[in-house]
Amino acid sequence: MARVAAIQFAPVMGAKEENLRRLALMVKEAAQKGAQLIVMPELAATGYSYMNADAARLDAEPLSFEGLTMRVMRKLCQAFNVHLVWGMIEEDPGSKLLYNAQVLLSPDEFFTSYRKINRWGNDFLWAAAGISNPPVARLNLGGEEKKVGLLICRDVRDKKDDKWSDFYEKGDADIVCLSANWGDGGFPAVTWMDFVEDNGAVLVVSNRYGKEIPNDFGEGGICVIAKDGTVECGGLLWDRDCIVLGDV
Repeated sequence: MARVAAIQFAPVMGAKEENLRRLALMVKEAAQKGAQLIVMPELAATGYSYMNADAARLDAEPLSFEGLTMRVMRKLCQAFNVHLVWGMIEEDPGSKLLYNAQVLLSPDEFFTSYRKINRWGNDFLWAAAGISNPPVARLNLGGEEKKVGLLICRDVRDKKDDKWSDFYEKGDADIVCLSANWGDGGFPAVTWMDFVEDNGAVLVVSNRYGKEIPNDFGEGGICVIAKDGTVECGGLLWDRDCIVLGDV
């Protein structure tokens, strides 16, 4: 059996190093509670509400261990022998385009990534849209191989439009990691529950809370939704940093 953790966290814009320090403490806590796969929110290290590409570029990094965020996450993976998923601003070294990206990193330095397709709000001011379905990685969790997929926020809708086939189908993934800045609304969101029912996968929902001009992300809301639709949200604290654990 594998133990997964969803982190609820509110980054402070313009304070990447402090955000990473706070996230590191939460990763340590989750690992000490037995989590082997730990999921952090969308744009967890930086915040979300950039008004243009020039501002976002100040916090952007390449997806390599030359970047601060990747180096910090590598140290955490290796120190606690955990797999980490988080959201960050990716700068493509060739095109120089910026993406709202999500990364999965393992203790052995294997990593894969995903670029948000269904943009929302401030995304349109600085981020290019991804064009590829999310990857699925095979990870050893709890002594068993698990197929682990990625998703960012609105991409849990599971497709771009009627001309795009579903991002996931049943059997594609055992666990899907959703890094979100979801905002106010019902908890758990109907969209999350529909995704689990449609795809037969565990959904680990990591979310943020709080306000950034011009966005109000509400009080948060994180959970682990089992394949049968059971929602685990023990440990959830509204409007505060917290961790929810689930065994899958």
